[in-house]
Amino acid sequence: MNILAIETSTEACSAALLCEDGRIFSEYSVAPRQHTKLLPKMMASVLVAADLPKSAITHCAFANGPGAFTGIRIAASTAQGVAIGLDIPLVPVSTLAVLAQACLDKFNLPNCMVALDARMGEVYWALYEKGDSGLAELEGVEKLNKLDQVSVDKLPACGAGHGWLVGKDIWSQNIIGMEDVPVDATILPNSEALLKLAKQAINRGNVVSVDHVPINYLRNQVAEKSKKMQLP
Repeated sequence: MNILAIETSTEACSAALLCEDGRIFSEYSVAPRQHTKLLPKMMASVLVAADLPKSAITHCAFANGPGAFTGIRIAASTAQGVAIGLDIPLVPVSTLAVLAQACLDKFNLPNCMVALDARMGEVYWALYEKGDSGLAELEGVEKLNKLDQVSVDKLPACGAGHGWLVGKDIWSQNIIGMEDVPVDATILPNSEALLKLAKQAINRGNVVSVDHVPINYLRNQVAEKSKKMQLP
């Protein structure tokens, strides 16, 4: 397998390539509102670095949300274009799962709480555990809540995502012990973490065709209008 992964759900933009021989090539930049410009260059760059023709790509993975609406659509539409051109399957992966994988990779702890700023005093958040394979596995469900409505039954071992920048003071007041959780709010989803989850998804047969690409908005009013991203 040669897996191309793209991630644009937040202000970070990245592309990565996992080659059949195990080599990984990646590009990453925090560049708000530059995704449309940067992503094609990043995709081309990882292919050049790997000395691999575009036609050799067997799967295209993308983070399908939740996150910035425009960013999610950029990744989904770009992945669709690649999949159509090469007649290959898509591998959609939750943005929060990708963030959790990046968090677990950094802290090397058994579980984490990830949170992304959803604006309007809300956060997208979830709890993830490290599975036997070392990959992030969702505990419960992913949620969208007001900052003061976030609650956990047990303290996470660590945390990541810019949702912590807006929420940690509130959560420390509302949840006993939360102020002691090690957090890196600068960690954002990236395509290298996405590759790990995408490979597992492929092995499990969790791939989709280009006809109906699932978008994980979480916001009900958006999801009701378009639960699936469909081709014209």
